[in-house]
Amino acid sequence: MDPLVVATFAGVALLEIAVPLALGYWIARRFGAPWRIFVLGALFFIAVQIVHAPLVLVTQNPLYFALLPSGITVALAGLAVYLGLMAGLFEEIGRYLVYRYYFGRREIALTRENALQFGAGWGGIESIFVALLVLTSMVSYILLTGDGGAIPLPDDPAIQAEIEAVQALTPLDILPGLAERMMTITLHIAWSLMVLAAVVYGRKALLALAVLWHAAVDAAAVYLAQTQGILVTEAVIFVFAVLALAYILWEWRRMGVRAAT
Repeated sequence: MDPLVVATFAGVALLEIAVPLALGYWIARRFGAPWRIFVLGALFFIAVQIVHAPLVLVTQNPLYFALLPSGITVALAGLAVYLGLMAGLFEEIGRYLVYRYYFGRREIALTRENALQFGAGWGGIESIFVALLVLTSMVSYILLTGDGGAIPLPDDPAIQAEIEAVQALTPLDILPGLAERMMTITLHIAWSLMVLAAVVYGRKALLALAVLWHAAVDAAAVYLAQTQGILVTEAVIFVFAVLALAYILWEWRRMGVRAAT
C-alpha cells in the first residue's frame, strides 16, 4: 500500500466536498444569494436523479446490445449520445421547470446571483456524491493492498485484472477526478445561467442549447473515456469548461445591463 495514494484519495475527497461549499459561501457573501438557493440546487439535482438514474440503468444495457451488431464503436458512440441526451434533457428541463414554476411560487427572484448559487448547489451536491465514491475507492484500495490481504481474492482472471489495476494506482491516476469536478461545477453554473436566460428572455431556444451543450459534454466524456483515455477526456472537458466560464462572464454582464435598464 502506497501512503501517498491513500493521502491523495483523502485529499481529493475532502476538496470535492469543501470547494463547492466554499463556493456557495463566497457567492452568499459576495452577491447576497442566500444559502437556501444552494440547498435548492442540491435538492432538485437529487429529485431529477431519482427518475433519471434508474431509467438510465434499466435502458443502457439493452440499447448497447441492440447496437452491438453494428460494431463496438457504433454501439459505444450510440450509447454515449443516448446517455448525454438523457442527462441534458432531464437536468436542463428540470432546471427550467424549477425556475419557471417553483421560484415564482416561492417568490424567489429570477436573478443572475440566484442562478449562480443554484448552479453551485446543483453541481456541488454532485461533487459531494462523487467524493463519497472516492472514499469508497480509498477503502477498497486499502483493503486490496494492505499487508496480508484484508479480503479474500477470487481466482477469476477478469476480477484479478481489476484488482491488479487498483493495486497499481498512483496519485496521478486520482487527481484528474478532482479537476473534472471543478470543471463540471463551472459547467453547471453556465447551464443554470443559460436556462435562467431562457426563462427571463422567453427564448426556449436557449433551453434547447443548454440541453444540447450538456448532452455534448456527457457524450464526449463517455465515449472518449472508453476510447482515448482519461487525459484526453479531461482535456476535452477543460475546453468545454473554458467556454462555460466565458459564457458565465458574458451572460453575467448582459443580465446586469438588463437589470439596470
